[in-house]
Amino acid sequence: MHKTLEAGSTPAPSHRPPVPGIPSPTVKIVRPATIRSALREAVSPSSVAPLPPTRRTVRVLTLAALVITVVGWLDLHQHYDLGAAGTTIAAIARAVPVLLCLYRPLPAWWLALAAAIATAVPAHPVSSAEPWPWPVTSVFSLVVVLTVVALRAPRRVLLVLWLALLASGVLLAATRGPIRAEELLPISILSALAPLTAEAIGSRGDAQRRLVLVEEIGRAEHARRALLEERARIARELHDVVAHHMSVITVQADSAPYRIADLPPAAVDEFGTIAAEARRSLTEMRRLLHVLRQDADTGTGDGAAGAEHSPQPGLADLPVLIETAHRAGLDAHLSITDTVPAPDRVPVGVQLSAYRLVQESLSNVVRHAPGAAVRVTLSGDASALRIDVRNSAPTHGGRPVEPASAETDSGRGPGVGGQGLIGMRERVAMLAGELRTESLPDGGFRVAAVLPLPPAAAGSAPSTPGVA
Repeated sequence: MHKTLEAGSTPAPSHRPPVPGIPSPTVKIVRPATIRSALREAVSPSSVAPLPPTRRTVRVLTLAALVITVVGWLDLHQHYDLGAAGTTIAAIARAVPVLLCLYRPLPAWWLALAAAIATAVPAHPVSSAEPWPWPVTSVFSLVVVLTVVALRAPRRVLLVLWLALLASGVLLAATRGPIRAEELLPISILSALAPLTAEAIGSRGDAQRRLVLVEEIGRAEHARRALLEERARIARELHDVVAHHMSVITVQADSAPYRIADLPPAAVDEFGTIAAEARRSLTEMRRLLHVLRQDADTGTGDGAAGAEHSPQPGLADLPVLIETAHRAGLDAHLSITDTVPAPDRVPVGVQLSAYRLVQESLSNVVRHAPGAAVRVTLSGDASALRIDVRNSAPTHGGRPVEPASAETDSGRGPGVGGQGLIGMRERVAMLAGELRTESLPDGGFRVAAVLPLPPAAAGSAPSTPGVA
């Protein structure tokens, strides 16, 4: 059955369904408001931000301005009739925008275009073979400035600038007879390539900035992870120290009613409460330690797990540490002054930190200063323990060599599991002490730490000095 249209009616438009895989055609209409906005931006001096005046950019643009001035003067003097004064003024006028574009891009562009037009109007080529209205150096100046502008200007502004350049060339060429396409084609192509060149330069710069940012984020993340790992390791080591004291408190509180005769019932209850709280605290500490040990046990195996339960080293173990370094080929010496408190009077945590500081310092010498001699000095008094580790300049076969930087190394020494200077700072900060690391004038390195001692160490007897 056929449908018929009544007189005066309009057939309905035919709507074809979209074909899968083929995008529907869209028509973008440039609104007059967009055109007006682009024109306003193109003539506004502050609509395009300047480039950062780096030393390299300033050198390149200064060299370009110098070349434009010299070559432009020679070109105008030999091929155009401008006179000596006009040639000099025109050559300088085309070089000034090249220097200005780094600081005021858009004003520099309009100044370059005005200088090119002012040069073309009075300039008469000495032969028909010379390019006009744009001499070679005018083209170079315009393209350089347009490239710098294109590094910051939006595309709509660049389109306005490009059209203004083409329109100026056409109008100048029309004033002297028929327009020859071969005279306007070079500037049209080169000026169109300027934004593409700027786009490539900008993309490369963006990629480099992103790469630097990613590297900085990676370094910050590595430092953060190293700090967290070292804090967890310190917490695991201190657990053994604190757990020992908590166990002693529990045993003494539980046994007090049996060791002390005729205790009042209130005192017995008080000791029972103390023992119960100590056991509860010890249980919570073990739960926390279990969380801290999970990551370490996962990656290090049974050997490292067993090392967690081994006795923690202290001041009495320093001679053994120095002797081990001797056997490994390190020229190390240990000096302990008479004023150092006896090990049994120094808290276990302070002893452990002192031992780790010396251990990590020796490991850093092995890694970063091969062949260097090391002197470890342990001094102190009732208020603080002082550690000083100095190594000479690294040598190889009796000749000095350039030391590696200890600051940039992760500091993970063999058998230590720490994070170098990061771990040292964490241990010293935990004890409210002071740490100083510095390079020595003779090419060596120094690590100095001050670890405060509690008042309980005041009544300690001095230990016997030792030299290893």
